[in-house]
Amino acid sequence: MDIFPSNRILVKKASGELEPFDHEKVKNSLQRAGANPQLATDILKMVESEIYEGITTRKIYQKVFAHLRSAGTHLAARYNLKRALMELGPTGYPFERYFARLLEHDGYNTLVGQQIKGKCVWHEIDVVAEKEGGKFMIEAKYHNVPGIKTDTKVALYVYARFLDVSAGDGFTQGWLVTNTKLTRDARHYCECVGLKYLSWDRPDGGGLRDLIEKTPLYPVTILQTLSPKEKSTLLGEGIVTVQDLLKNLESIPARKRADAQKEAQNLIDQVATVS
Repeated sequence: MDIFPSNRILVKKASGELEPFDHEKVKNSLQRAGANPQLATDILKMVESEIYEGITTRKIYQKVFAHLRSAGTHLAARYNLKRALMELGPTGYPFERYFARLLEHDGYNTLVGQQIKGKCVWHEIDVVAEKEGGKFMIEAKYHNVPGIKTDTKVALYVYARFLDVSAGDGFTQGWLVTNTKLTRDARHYCECVGLKYLSWDRPDGGGLRDLIEKTPLYPVTILQTLSPKEKSTLLGEGIVTVQDLLKNLESIPARKRADAQKEAQNLIDQVATVS
């Protein structure tokens, strides 16, 4: 017997499309955030009783987030990861710096915002990464609005740039990285020409979300104890991860330091426990 009849309710995605409410998807996202199975089930039942036909996925997120936050700030922070990445703005530079930090954690040497001469023209490369003899040209496509996908035109553009810089400066592979999603055609094109791609949830098991959750390097924008203005100030100072903040607590108001330090440390400790 289905105890969650709300999975037949249609909900509206950020793109405007309608889809059935998927309680398993919500439950899995809660458990990924660190909620134990019982807490995830309890929150899901509360949310299931509050939703209605045509409710937006954003409204559902807000309801889940509110219930989760009452159970633990660090849990709400992890659940907020996708939106935290969208707060790494308004320009794409903090996202580039953040992605470079993720790569460094995985043993890459990185440089951000480099001017590289290709065979024909100069290019500004978002991230240059090197590891084990490979040299990678990485184009980071940052979006701060839900529902926007990176399409084939972008993949074509990135591959054309890679061909030019590989001929001029010995790059071995091009990467296309985005904090949202790629269209199906964009993914197929990348696979066809050998352009590595990394989006929010692709490739399966190795997307941006998976990469972040395997490290303690959460973006500083994930912290619930900080205001949008305080987060923006930190990004302006080059503080892009919770680790950066722990080393620069003087960059936030004194009244917030103890709570921010506790929340940041809880996030890091939770990753260590799972690992």
